[in-house]
Amino acid sequence: MKEIQDTWAKKAKEEGYRSRASFKLLQINKPHKLIENANMIIELGSAPGGWSQVISKLKKNNAKCYAFDLLPMKNVKGIDFSNLDLFSVEFEEFTENLATKVDLILSDMSVNLSGIKLIDDESNKQLNFFCLDLSKKILSTKGALIIKTFTNENLKSLKLEFENAFERVFVEKPKASKTSSAEVYLLGLVPK
Repeated sequence: MKEIQDTWAKKAKEEGYRSRASFKLLQINKPHKLIENANMIIELGSAPGGWSQVISKLKKNNAKCYAFDLLPMKNVKGIDFSNLDLFSVEFEEFTENLATKVDLILSDMSVNLSGIKLIDDESNKQLNFFCLDLSKKILSTKGALIIKTFTNENLKSLKLEFENAFERVFVEKPKASKTSSAEVYLLGLVPK
């Protein structure tokens, strides 16, 4: 199994992607063409830039993409990166001053794991709800939200919240995800 996982890491290196995560986004995006159809994109937790590279490659030339992370990130062509805390006044001001609604919000964020399952699950749940709350404020009427979450006891309630917020909801487990990992992605399409 490890060999299969290493295949994605190797493929990422060969294709010039910064991480295997690039393939996760490519696989989630492919059936929906979310990036290609968006004019305004916000990526949360963008470092090291694997998803930003995919966005840069697939987005329309005139589409804007703003990426944010606490960690530094090397430049990606066509991506406007800010080294910002999402819970900061600066980020709040950014979202309040957007001139246009956002078509796509993406988050591959996870908290730094402590190894204490209960704490990690709760912290990730808070991040997930932060993304969902943000989407309710800034998504366009045909917008979409993609977030990383985990198959744990929080998934059911989170999926229910997504179903209350979006017309269509998908739980995605991309092939490039480690099979041993509990990570899944929730995709919400068209806010209610």
